Amino acid sequence: MNRVTLNNVRPLAASVAATFIALFSTPSTTPLLARRLIDQCGRGSQIQSSPIVVVGVLTSDELVFRPVPMRSDPTYPLQLRRLKIRVENVLKGASLPSIVGVYYFTFAAGFDGPRPLGLWGLGGRRIFGLRRDSGVFRTACDGWDSCTESLSSGAHPGYRPDPSNSLDYALLDLRLTRGEGPMNEIAFATEVRWEPGEPRLLAYALEKLRHLAITEHGEVKSSVCEMLRIYSVDRIDANLRRRASDALYVAHCQCATKPDGNVVCR
Repeated sequence: MNRVTLNNVRPLAASVAATFIALFSTPSTTPLLARRLIDQCGRGSQIQSSPIVVVGVLTSDELVFRPVPMRSDPTYPLQLRRLKIRVENVLKGASLPSIVGVYYFTFAAGFDGPRPLGLWGLGGRRIFGLRRDSGVFRTACDGWDSCTESLSSGAHPGYRPDPSNSLDYALLDLRLTRGEGPMNEIAFATEVRWEPGEPRLLAYALEKLRHLAITEHGEVKSSVCEMLRIYSVDRIDANLRRRASDALYVAHCQCATKPDGNVVCR
């Protein structure tokens, strides 16, 4: 996700926000936690640079306190919220309890920009970038959501990343491997289109896609075949193009160009 500055936020009128803050943020009424934690809006980390990275299922998302004035713009109100996450996999950092509480700040007024924290559904599985702060767990970002991502490939019990590889390899493993339990097939078919950002990861991703193309069917196989077809003609290393073409052949992918120029595979 591209970094977005707070200039993209469209705040409430300063006088209205100031009134709310004056009413609800006095020392006698502000909870100790809300005074101790400071938002990281505009300064947060992405998943890869977060000190702790976990896969977990959201079990609750509760309001702790609002409004809390934004550090960089005290006229703009935030809300402090607390998640409960059932941890399934620890991808980075030390072991965690099976259930953890995680605090985050998100907007308490109008906003104009990319996806903010909090636009998720209970029961959903996500990858979370976390950090420790003042004795509690926090999301590694506040405001805009640059430190969590949905995961639609199911549960992966017992999965542990290879410590000799970077976190990017673990993210590929999870996104390009069918897990256990019920899942949204359309969401998984969309997820397998996730492209590694660096060429060094592409060879690894091609092996995962090859396996999916051979073992999957329906919408998931169609998406995988379409990705392999793109790689087979893309401006990448010739050896990688050959590996993509070979995977298309072995998996019996059938691709055709539609009248509008788009390619559809099955």
